[in-house]
Amino acid sequence: MNETESLISRPAKKKDLEFITKLSAQVFSRYGHYEEIVSAWFEQGAVVTEVITEKNNTLGFAMLVLERKKVFGSRGAHLLAIGILPEHQRRGVGRALLNHMEEVARKYNAVEMNLWTAVDNEPALSFFQKAGFEIKRFESYYYPRGQAALAMSKGLENA
Repeated sequence: MNETESLISRPAKKKDLEFITKLSAQVFSRYGHYEEIVSAWFEQGAVVTEVITEKNNTLGFAMLVLERKKVFGSRGAHLLAIGILPEHQRRGVGRALLNHMEEVARKYNAVEMNLWTAVDNEPALSFFQKAGFEIKRFESYYYPRGQAALAMSKGLENA
């Protein structure tokens, strides 16, 4: 049995919000008050929030918003956040969760997934590039604390 076979992704419930906000404060704090930001996103009906668990232990979460490009046009998905407990990073948990979020987006007929990641977050940049995302744009002062970010995109149609 491979290490990620025991992972289960599921829609987040209200009881998961405390975990999500604490993890956000832990892993995103250098970019801003993300515990408040993700809490607000969670409350919005348009944001799909999923958690990943193993043996009833929550290991991470991801948030996705579905976008319509034009009236009757193609759909896209925007990955707002993905966070994994530090002790479970680099073990396939993030990849399993990202794969799940791509499937969620495909079920809503999204043809591409977009995201932003900090220029100085080399592990995240490498993670997303290995997953097939390409850098599309640079934005200075993107995050609440002023860091620059890269817009990245991945086609979902033939993946």
